[in-house]
Amino acid sequence: MNLTLDETLQKGFEALESGEWQEADKFYTAILKALPKHPDANHNMGVLAATVGKNHEALPHFKMALDVKPNVPRFWLSYIHGLINLSQINEARAVFNEAELVGVNGEAFDKLEEKLVKAEQKLLEI
Repeated sequence: MNLTLDETLQKGFEALESGEWQEADKFYTAILKALPKHPDANHNMGVLAATVGKNHEALPHFKMALDVKPNVPRFWLSYIHGLINLSQINEARAVFNEAELVGVNGEAFDKLEEKLVKAEQKLLEI
């Protein structure tokens, strides 16, 4: 079956949403093999990796998506979440501040800041 890029991306998203992680991986891997810097495929591959607990694998995908398309707020949010999940709190703060400077905002961003502040406070307790 020959699918267009958009169809492949959609199939991957549908598989991811329905918990068919191996199927989602297959679609995103196919896209990234042909287009290693594709921002949506990288982001979704990062989401997939994080969903199955592979946070170290997720982070480079989130970073690539953000590097290629820095005007997408969810790429910033995912990357910062990934950094927090890996306890890279200082880096998360730096990226958060950068996102703020470029105009990322909204309810999800505010909630992420709360999570970041809690992580920073926890870091100070150590």
